[in-house]
Amino acid sequence: MTERLNNLIQFIHVRRADPGKKSLETRKTNYVEIYEPFTAVEVAEQSHRCLECGNPYCEWKCPVHN
Repeated sequence: MTERLNNLIQFIHVRRADPGKKSLETRKTNYVEIYEPFTAVEVAEQSHRCLECGNPYCEWKCPVHN
């Protein structure tokens, strides 16, 4: 994983991952977040995928200028 995190074009190699959803039964009876949390490893991979890609061409299109 460390090798991937140091790769400047990892946004090409590491695909976007969406969190899993909680079961329908759980969502029908609770008013809480419907998505399962990411693990620490998943968070690290996804955060490095975009913000440190080495080619931040997407920053200028960000609506909040992040």
